[in-house]
Amino acid sequence: MRILKGLLLAFLMGITGAASAQDIHFTMFDMAPINLNPVYTGYYSGTFRIGGIYRSQWQGLGMNVDNLDPKFGGFKTPSAYADVALGIPPKNGSEMKSWLGAGLNFYNDKVGYLSTMRAELSLAYHLGLGQRGRTRLSFGVKGGIYQNRSKDHDYTWGEELEGNPDLDNTSFRGEFNATAPDFSAGLMVAHRGTGWGIEVAGSANHFTRPTLDLGTTSDYKLPMNVIGSVKTNFSLGNNFSVRPMMFMQLMTKIFELNAQAVFAYHFNSTKDINLLFGGGYRVGDAAFGRIGFELKGLIIGGAYDFNLSSLSLSGNNNYNGTNARAMGFEFGLSYIAKIYKEIVIKEILYNPRF
Repeated sequence: MRILKGLLLAFLMGITGAASAQDIHFTMFDMAPINLNPVYTGYYSGTFRIGGIYRSQWQGLGMNVDNLDPKFGGFKTPSAYADVALGIPPKNGSEMKSWLGAGLNFYNDKVGYLSTMRAELSLAYHLGLGQRGRTRLSFGVKGGIYQNRSKDHDYTWGEELEGNPDLDNTSFRGEFNATAPDFSAGLMVAHRGTGWGIEVAGSANHFTRPTLDLGTTSDYKLPMNVIGSVKTNFSLGNNFSVRPMMFMQLMTKIFELNAQAVFAYHFNSTKDINLLFGGGYRVGDAAFGRIGFELKGLIIGGAYDFNLSSLSLSGNNNYNGTNARAMGFEFGLSYIAKIYKEIVIKEILYNPRF
């Protein structure tokens, strides 16, 4: 199969990290915390956490489309993680002021015969500043294996790729398996006040520039990807709160900005049962809506993207009647377990003496 100029080239280069357009992204980036930044490893109140997210996009692509294999099937990206918080809770039952986090992160991004897999270990240290530790400084690193695979078909990139001169008009052999060690590092500053909180984080992915053999005339060095995020939380009274957040990434000359807000309706005064709803916009790409539910340590969420860009197979670019726009669907869940007992402080009655 030969992929010529146009739409499919942009898609493949955008989804596969080896092609350098950008790393994978999730609309609900807050539900893939370790994938977002290693500083979020162990950053929660509990004993351990497990979670995952699945993204599907362009499922109609490849059906009755000229020059495309029916097995193309769009993009499928499952991701999963697990982490633990390592520390000793204070005897008075309050939250830990400083602690360590350790975890695992995995994703497999597949589009047609191309796939990108990443499996990594993650470590973080969270330092509480001040007497109460409400301001926190976090450091995180993660490292593991980055793999690109292709099977059965040859690919030809038919037009110039901005920031990728080594891939210009280059043919890739029909089958390759390129694996290299890969590392990322991150930093975060967070503060929690009365009725509000904020987290500002940044990370550098692929900072060691891993080298991949994709079957080209020369080995390919994966570009560094710089990621920034801001997450906030504001109380709007006893029953409502809002969580504005923003995600951005820069890889070579490709920039992405995702801004959104999620509202939470609290069903009780302790706020451990919440209905989540909201939406946002990914600049130059798509608008999206979100809905979810929180029940104590369990979080379930879903998102749906509405493509607003010119990258479409409908309208004037309708191929053989196919109406396959870049609608994207995500489903995610996470669970935080607390297996230690809450500290109960017994009341002390004083019997005064006269």
